[in-house]
Amino acid sequence: MEKKMMKTYREVKLDVGGFEKSYRNPLTKKFQYEYALYEAMTGFFASVRYQSMAIDRLRLFFKELPLNGKEKKSDTQEDLLKEMTMMVSRDVIGKVHFPMMQACAAEVKVMTAADGSHVFVFTDGIYGFSIHLDMPEKGHPTGIRVRNGNGKKCEMAVMNRKAKESAA
Repeated sequence: MEKKMMKTYREVKLDVGGFEKSYRNPLTKKFQYEYALYEAMTGFFASVRYQSMAIDRLRLFFKELPLNGKEKKSDTQEDLLKEMTMMVSRDVIGKVHFPMMQACAAEVKVMTAADGSHVFVFTDGIYGFSIHLDMPEKGHPTGIRVRNGNGKKCEMAVMNRKAKESAA
């Protein structure tokens, strides 16, 4: 008995290639600095927890940087952390009203702004504040914007501001 095979499909080759290997997200540098800011801020709390996947995405961008500065062609993870630690001590310390911060377990909520950057809201349910990195499209960060609030009020203020920005 002879087996007959019928071809019921036709293979089509498309000339579309996906992303080029040279593609780089234009917000990569900003995301790396934002994760360094998050890391610098977590050192002020006893523990920090989050449920947002945005922090994990930011961590992936940050981990693309080399660990140490054997080759000084680009920034390293340590360079960004050192720069953000200095900026936090300059722009955040003394401007945040969060008693006993070092003994608190904070929860971090991440909100995406209209330009694709992120706003971090640190709260323990009673006290809270939000931080946002001011950074031009190209170059280094210029500062950190801090907004104090009380727990849920802080979170709502950031969401209301975000709604107003997207409506404009």
